[in-house]
Amino acid sequence: MTSPPALRFENLSKIFGRGKKLVTAVQRVNLEVTAGQVYGFLGPNGAGKSTTIRMILDLIRPTHGEVFVNGRSVQQTHAALQQVGGMVENATFYPFLSGRKNLEVLARTGNYYDAARIDNLLTQVRLADRADHLVKGYSTGMKQRLGLAAALLNDPALVILDEPTNGLDPAGIQEMRTFIRTLVETQGKTVFLSSHLLSEVEQMCDRVAIIHQGQLVREGAVRELLSEQAYLQIEAEPLARATAVLQPTWTITESNAHSLTLLASRSDVPAIVRQLVANDIAIYQIRLSHQSLESFFLEVTGNHSEEQHHA
Repeated sequence: MTSPPALRFENLSKIFGRGKKLVTAVQRVNLEVTAGQVYGFLGPNGAGKSTTIRMILDLIRPTHGEVFVNGRSVQQTHAALQQVGGMVENATFYPFLSGRKNLEVLARTGNYYDAARIDNLLTQVRLADRADHLVKGYSTGMKQRLGLAAALLNDPALVILDEPTNGLDPAGIQEMRTFIRTLVETQGKTVFLSSHLLSEVEQMCDRVAIIHQGQLVREGAVRELLSEQAYLQIEAEPLARATAVLQPTWTITESNAHSLTLLASRSDVPAIVRQLVANDIAIYQIRLSHQSLESFFLEVTGNHSEEQHHA
């Protein structure tokens, strides 16, 4: 018997407000996340990422549709969340308690207190030496790492992380990436995360979904999505004739005195070569490079704002 997806959205929608102030934050999103992977959930500011994450954790109720965790509806069976750990936006703790005491309070409240696990988690997130210091003295990055430890207290099968690298320096971001991959590859967990650091998502995630204006616009394996379009840098002479030959069929993104760059797939290369040769154009070099997740993201959302793509 096939196991159900670790996470599934069925026509998930959320509408806020009434009348003229009605805002559709999430609109009929259908999505399946198979167990045992890091899954990225991406979108510009206001796209509906945090709203969706809150619906997964049953912090807010969908207007329509349902969230299923391991085949059980979160909205109908709150116990479905027993194997879920989550960190939503900036981690918040009691500032007058130490990091360790905060974790102890959360663990006892949830009825899964285990002193050894708390010690182990504090070590894993590099807070062992500051575990008994008051949280009010923690940096934003330290609070984020404590938030990750809190999300893992109940040893969940599914981990939901909203911007887990917020406040971390480059070394901390790299450590977080490695730690998240370890959760999946060594501990067999499933991680569903949102992040604005698209270069990190590209290195960290197995699959991604892109949401824009509340709607799912693209979904797939990172490698497959990025292989759909490639950049071909062509060094040829005469370059003006090469440009005239290729421009009607392919989009030229850049051109200089010696080469031109066009947007095409790897499978287009033979046709491009044949077309250039048929027009008596000398080809000196063709270099193929796949677009980055960042450029793919901007392309599918039609969003070229630096501020908005950091969402």
